[in-house]
Amino acid sequence: MGMVLFTPRLRLVTVTHDLLPMFRQQHYFPPHIEMHLQDLDKDPKLLSFGPWVIIEKESGSIAGDIGYKGKPDQWKTVEIGYGIRQDFQHNGYATEALKRMMRYTFIEKKLHRLNAECRIDNYASIRVLQKARMLKEMEHLQMIHWCLTRKQYEKVEKDEAVSTTYPPKK
Repeated sequence: MGMVLFTPRLRLVTVTHDLLPMFRQQHYFPPHIEMHLQDLDKDPKLLSFGPWVIIEKESGSIAGDIGYKGKPDQWKTVEIGYGIRQDFQHNGYATEALKRMMRYTFIEKKLHRLNAECRIDNYASIRVLQKARMLKEMEHLQMIHWCLTRKQYEKVEKDEAVSTTYPPKK
């Protein structure tokens, strides 16, 4: 088994060959998973920089996956992507998983910048990125490009911590 991250409702598990029986049982095998496993065989250091399967804690079901699109570049930047299975959409799982991966990116991995992109007509994904406080950088060729730096993330975390304690109870 690979690495595991937790949220209140989810487990995020790095994709390894050990998960193949679960993927088969739950009929989940997107093409990027197979490509990642082939790449992982060649370079084990890709383990945490590929897809992480999103597992609903309560049911043990695969809700989708989230992950980096490769190792960080020389500026310690990574791109992240995610997908949620139709039966699990509209539950906040993408936002919850993205926020956990942001913490992993900036606090645990100490990377400097996180990028994401989505189509300009993918309103659900736009909302996920907004809720996670990623910043719209630009639009180009029907895509919206988003980013967040570690410094921006730390400010967002500080602001959210303050907003959960204020206004003071009367």
